[in-house]
Amino acid sequence: MKKNIIVIAIALLAVASSANAQFLKFGIKGGLTSSNVKFDKTTFDQVSTTSGAKDFIVTQGDSKMGYQFGLFGRIKVLGIFIQPELLFSHSQGEVLIADITANEIYKETQKFNKVDIPVIVGWKIGPARLGIGPVASFMLGEKDGLKDKLSELADQTTTSNFNKATFGYQVGAGLDILGKITLDVRYEGNLSKLGNGIKLGDENYSFDQRNPQWIFSVGIFF
Repeated sequence: MKKNIIVIAIALLAVASSANAQFLKFGIKGGLTSSNVKFDKTTFDQVSTTSGAKDFIVTQGDSKMGYQFGLFGRIKVLGIFIQPELLFSHSQGEVLIADITANEIYKETQKFNKVDIPVIVGWKIGPARLGIGPVASFMLGEKDGLKDKLSELADQTTTSNFNKATFGYQVGAGLDILGKITLDVRYEGNLSKLGNGIKLGDENYSFDQRNPQWIFSVGIFF
């Protein structure tokens, strides 16, 4: 996985360096994200625990703040710009676990560290920009509060089924200030699943997990 990320990064730089310097800029950027872990309500029926069989209902909770930072380039050709980026991203989302038998609700957080590689294509109207493009994300690590809490409640081995790579899209608007500073607001949606569910003991519980987010970033050209 790490080799794939390095190859993609080198390819992006190679494409950028092949352009005339007059049409090419590089910079650094960073920002905040607001994301949630999106999935349909899921019921865990008659889960065997040390205090007897219990029923649990899992639903998505509130959005959580995250962050991202990294490098970007911009190539301008005939009024169109292409902006590849290489970013480290930390996102998270709240999950609610309702213990129906005990009438209790637990709030847990799922956290993800990823490398995001968006490639935005867009148009400039004066200092303003509009853009859209694909994004590939590669999972570096996760801390799954849902898995940990279910394992504790059920006293059984629990395994998350997250995908190592996912694909999505970004769409948004931006503003360039004095040719040096860029401001962006984007929405990132998902075209593939973040995860396929959880294995609790010997039982598989399937659900479609995704991690959409809003991104607010500031960039500075070198």
